[in-house]
Amino acid sequence: MRLRLAVLLVAAAPLAALAQNDTPSGASGASSGAWRMPGEIKAPTGPWQQPGEIKAPTGPWQKPGEIQVPKGIEAVHTASQGCERRLSVVGDALFDFDKAKLRPDAEETLAAAAPEIQKFGGKPARIEGHTDAIGSDAYNQKLSEARATSVRDWLAGHSIVPSSTPIKGFGKTMPIAPNTTPDGKDDPAGRQMNRRVDVVFETCT
Repeated sequence: MRLRLAVLLVAAAPLAALAQNDTPSGASGASSGAWRMPGEIKAPTGPWQQPGEIKAPTGPWQKPGEIQVPKGIEAVHTASQGCERRLSVVGDALFDFDKAKLRPDAEETLAAAAPEIQKFGGKPARIEGHTDAIGSDAYNQKLSEARATSVRDWLAGHSIVPSSTPIKGFGKTMPIAPNTTPDGKDDPAGRQMNRRVDVVFETCT
């Protein structure tokens, strides 16, 4: 009996000490122990940093450049299909807008085309004129014929092709690129490709 009482007293001693340490300060029988409260969050001191104002860009807006007009050999392209070999010259490198008279600087491009024409034999079957889709069928037909004639006459005058070389105008009936974008808007780059003069050779005759 005494042994059991001694064991209970030994076990109860730590619990009493723990209860004494957990008693809040100011309570009856309080000890030096107290509840620990977390520290208060202090507001930042000093002036608040204000974001700067969004400034509108100054100076002129950068605009997309106009379509570049190739000149010289860059304006000359060759292609073969079946019995035909074509040497195409970009029309913008030869003529002003709505004109059939060769510009002075067109000679640079036609002179660059001369070696290619001579490689093909120098005797084309015909010289063709082509336009874009702006304007009436009749107007473009007439313009394409006049431009083909101007190119033939220059090449013949420089002994590059015979003066009897036939010319033919196709107006806007044979485009090689879209004149409009898929949503129906104007396609200047495509129209530039369609404005051309072709020197055509028949290789199967």
